Amino acid sequence: MGGQEIAVLRYGHRLVRDYRVTSHCCLVARAFGAKKVIIAGDEDPSIKESVKDVVKRWGGPFKIEFTESWRKTLTKFRKNGFFVVHLTMYGLQLQKEEKKIGKKKKILIVIGSRKVEKEVYEESDANISVTGQPHSEIAALAVALDRIQKGKELDKRFSKSKIKIIPQKKGKKVKKRS
Repeated sequence: MGGQEIAVLRYGHRLVRDYRVTSHCCLVARAFGAKKVIIAGDEDPSIKESVKDVVKRWGGPFKIEFTESWRKTLTKFRKNGFFVVHLTMYGLQLQKEEKKIGKKKKILIVIGSRKVEKEVYEESDANISVTGQPHSEIAALAVALDRIQKGKELDKRFSKSKIKIIPQKKGKKVKKRS
């Protein structure tokens, strides 16, 4: 993946209400080349177990962590040289910023759940919009990861995979190893 290290910070996760969306954010992050998701908000062991199960069967590496403070997490990543990208419909257009972001070696992508505090906008290196229209953070994350990596993540191979899809014109073909 061009030697990039990409992590995702999921801001404001709420138990029960956000389970499916946060789970799907984790799946998209993994499939589209991020190395980990850090969830700021309510700790939800079922999400962690679901993602661990996907990694066990479909390969990795990929991690999921929880944090009590998005601020401390963002500060820690910035101190470790990460460029912080906040995905918001109010930001600059992705298509005009993707080349600049794509050149960064370490990227932390912040995606919200509930209303995002003003501080997130101020503390981010870039506030980036995918379309400038209301839509899902899942879609925004997928599009942003794809554009930032120029589609290279679509050919990613996962180590220790027990399941592999064999591309077919019609039908399904799955290769499993124990």
